[in-house]
Order: sequence, then structure tokens, then C-alpha cells
Amino acid sequence: MLKNLFNAARLLKSPKSWKRIGRALQPKERIGAVILVIVIFISLIWLANQAYVRATESRPALGDTYVEGVMGSPRLLNPILTTTDSDRDVSRLLFSTLLKYDYQGKLVGDLAENFSVSKDGKTYKITLRKNVFWHDGEPLTIDDVLFTIKAVANPDYASPLRATWQGVAVEASEENELTIKLKTPYANFIENLVFLGILPRHIWTSIQPKNFALADFNLTPIGSGPYRFVKLQKDRLGRIVSLTLESNPTYFNNAPFINNLILKSYDSEEEAVSAFNRKEIDGILPATGQNKNQLRGLASSQVFSLASPRIYAIFFNTDDTILKDINVRIALNYAVNREALVSKVLNNEGKIALGPIPPGLLGSSPDITGYDYNPEKAREILDKYGWTKDENGMRAKKLGKDKNPTNLAIDILATPNTQLVATLIKDDLKNIGVGANLTILGLGEIQQNYLKTRQYQAILIGEAYTGTPDPYSFWHSLARKDPGLNLSLYSNRKVDKLIEDARQSTDEVMRAAKYVEFQKLVIADAPAIFLYSPNYLYIVNRKVNGVAIKNLVMPSDRFSEINQWFISTQRVWK
Repeated sequence: MLKNLFNAARLLKSPKSWKRIGRALQPKERIGAVILVIVIFISLIWLANQAYVRATESRPALGDTYVEGVMGSPRLLNPILTTTDSDRDVSRLLFSTLLKYDYQGKLVGDLAENFSVSKDGKTYKITLRKNVFWHDGEPLTIDDVLFTIKAVANPDYASPLRATWQGVAVEASEENELTIKLKTPYANFIENLVFLGILPRHIWTSIQPKNFALADFNLTPIGSGPYRFVKLQKDRLGRIVSLTLESNPTYFNNAPFINNLILKSYDSEEEAVSAFNRKEIDGILPATGQNKNQLRGLASSQVFSLASPRIYAIFFNTDDTILKDINVRIALNYAVNREALVSKVLNNEGKIALGPIPPGLLGSSPDITGYDYNPEKAREILDKYGWTKDENGMRAKKLGKDKNPTNLAIDILATPNTQLVATLIKDDLKNIGVGANLTILGLGEIQQNYLKTRQYQAILIGEAYTGTPDPYSFWHSLARKDPGLNLSLYSNRKVDKLIEDARQSTDEVMRAAKYVEFQKLVIADAPAIFLYSPNYLYIVNRKVNGVAIKNLVMPSDRFSEINQWFISTQRVWK
């Protein structure tokens, strides 16, 4: 056989003799020769591929589509009119801000190339990036920034951001440098630069303030963000149900690799979860971990469980006949099993809240203990202060000059998202002889008909802080009435002073100490039952690479580095 193969090999020297190879080999030898040629051919391909791999590297490629489900419909696509999380999601994608939070939860420049704060905390200097362009190709300049700030501060524009820009002096000190001066130091002012999406002056300057919210550009926006507007789709009620965006090729921080991005709006978390299970969307950010067990396909997804600056609580109306009694409020605090809520409601995707500031933020401390779960102690307190049980085990007491006893029952206002929480708490209260009547309403109705008038006995709702907590709007006595958010109508002069001192200090250590003392005083007064701080649970299909989130301050921050996301790859020469 070897002799025949040798003879066949000699024939290869003459192309005219190739046809005689078959006659020089036996049938089995022909098969062996074919196999040998195939092996050599495959080996050459493998070697060539290895050489190609060594000489090239894999890099993200432009293309593909990413679809994410969001809860609620964006109302207007305008960064200075945002009021909801879905509004802010869109704003982060279409517009740029002066500063932003990165995936580590740190403040970094967006349009700002660099920034500084004076030692007295009253002067901010910002240098803008050069060569930044709007989606229509016009250059973004400091005039756009000045126009946006003036519009926000002008009451005729009706911006929700207006209050944070009152009494602020702004000027362009150089071609690309902005100077902002405050009358008094305010430690949290820097976060205003995170929420201020810059508008194009050349688009909006001709539109009268009274027509601002009605302008067509609110639905066909021109921004400078990583994505630019393509189209939107509305339902029969006029609500935005789908928003299509495309990568901005002139984005100053490198164009996103994912070419098309679609946001689909859902009325409820359950609807969004169903869409995820049907593989209609690639990503979802549920409000809590409550629906985690209903999500399918988690094995093929990236799951980011991240601490959030949010807190849920039952806020007592401390002007109420029953709840103005601090002893009743303390007893109710001991009655609630917070650990069970974190387990049953959040699927352990969160932490127990001990006080008014979410765990992990400035002002958190091991010295803050809160109320543990102790129903026996709750019963003892109620017994001590005359709340006796009737034949049904429910408590009552004569109040003031009343002839008839007042039943110890609490009317709790809650939303569909917190209905399970309210039901579990109702059972906890019944365990100590306290009744609870639940009213479940949509958040919009609660905001319109109850929060503004403070017409409730108790309300179960969440509050969201930013990266640096400022409890002024939640707990200062001047925020007891609308538009303030002091939902307990709480008033304590010592607490007011601590809040005021902390927000004016540039010393973070001192501010932390003030906030610790603030928390202790509020906990002692028990104006609320602080329940839990839910994690952000962000779920993204594994086909999407580059999602390196470590910390989220606000939900919209998940898009702060979206220009680094990619689905497809390509090999390029080193």
C-alpha cells in the first residue's frame, strides 16, 4: 500500500498524470488518500483560523434591536417636564445633563467636562465639553444651558424642577464655562445638575412659555443624548405605548452599538412580566421582587439586584383623633413583622427599614435600632393606656368627653402594588386587637384626591431619595401641606433644625451625624411604621453584553452607560 501511495505521490508532480492516480491505488488506498487530503485540508483551515484569531480581537459591532418594558406611559418627551420614572427613562436616553451617575453610583460629568464647588458651598463652576451636537446637527453651546435654566426658573413654563432653581444666579463666565451662585449653601444642590436635561435653544426660543407644554416638539424631540427619536405609537386613549429610538452617530461619548431601542409601556407590573415571559421584551425593571417568582427564563437572563434609595412606610396622619396618641403609634410599630414582609413580598430582594432614611445612605448607623417585632409588647402598651378588648377581641376606648368607646381601627390607603403588604399588616394588627380597613386605589387618584388634601388616616406608600439624602420635603414641618411630602403632618422643632443644619453643611461627617440624630428623634416619635427598602431588580437578556451596573441611584441611571451595551460582535485586526 505504501509503495502504491509513493507511486501516486510521484504522479502528482505532473498535473497531466493526476488522472492516473486512481489507477495507481487500490480501492481501499483511494479512500485512505481521500481521508488524508480531507484531514490536511481541515488542518490547514484550523491553522489559518487560529492565526486569524491570534491576529485579531473581538469588538462590539453596530446593529441589532433591544426592547425593554417600562411601567407607565411617558407623558411628554421633555426633560424639564418629567414627573414619572418612565418620563425620566426617556429623558436619559434622548437628552444630556450636566452631570450624571455612573454604574458605580458616582457623580461624573455628562455635558460637563469638569466641575468644582467652592469651599463655602455657594459657587459651582462647570466647564462644558466641546464638539457636542444636537440630533439635528446644530452645535450645543452654553447658550442652550442658560436658556434651559431660565426656562425652568420661569413659572410660566410650569416645570416641576422650578423649586430647586429659585434664588439661583447663573452666568456664562467664559465661552464654555458656567458659574452658578447660591445665596446660601445647599449640600444637595449638585444633584439638580443631574436632573436638568438641557434643551436646544434654537428649537424652543420661538415658542411662548404658555404654549410650552402644547408644542409638537414634546412628542418629536430633538436632544443630544445617546439615542435619537424615530417614532412613537399611541393607543386609542392617546397614551404612548411604544417608543422607537435609534443610535445617535454623533453622540459625544461614542455612539451606542445597539442600533435600535424600543420602549414598550405597560399599565401594570404583571402585564410587563407576562410580556417578558412571552419573550416580547428583552429587559424589565420591576418595582419590587414581588413578581420575581412569576418571571420565567431567568436562567437566560442577567439579574441585577441592587440596593435602592427608596423606602416604604405606613404614614400616620398625626392630626387624627386616634393616631395623635404616640402610645398607639408605638404599639402599632411593635405589631408589624417587617422580616415577613421582606420575605413574602420582596422575595428577600430588599432590607428592613428602621427609620426614615433608607439603609446604606448618609445617616445610616448601627446606633439606629427602630422597633423589633414584638406583638406582646404592643398588647401591653395598649392595655396600659386603656384600650380594652371586647367580646370579639377588638379594642376600644372612650376618648375625651365621648360617651361611647371609639374602636381602635385604622383606615389604610394603599395602591395595587402594595395591596399584599397592606393585607399582611392587617393580619398583624388584628393579632393585637386592632382593626384595619383597606382602601386600594390607583396612585394617580391617591395623589389627586388624598395627598393634596391630606384626607386620610394612614397611607401605605413609597418615598424615593436621591444619592445624597435630603429629608426636608418629607419631614420638615414646613412640608406638612401640599406640595410638601410630609405625609404624617409631623412637626418637631429639633428635627427641623437638624434638617436645616445638615442641608447647609459641606462637611459630610457633620451631615451624617445630624442625620443620625434626626433619625433617632423621628423613630422615637413614631409618626410612621417604616417597613422596608426594596432592591432595584433589573433583568436583562443575556444576549446583551456590557451591562456592568453595580449601583443605581435612580431607575433611569440604568441607561447612563447604555452606549457601552452591545449584542453582536466583530473581529478586527490588532
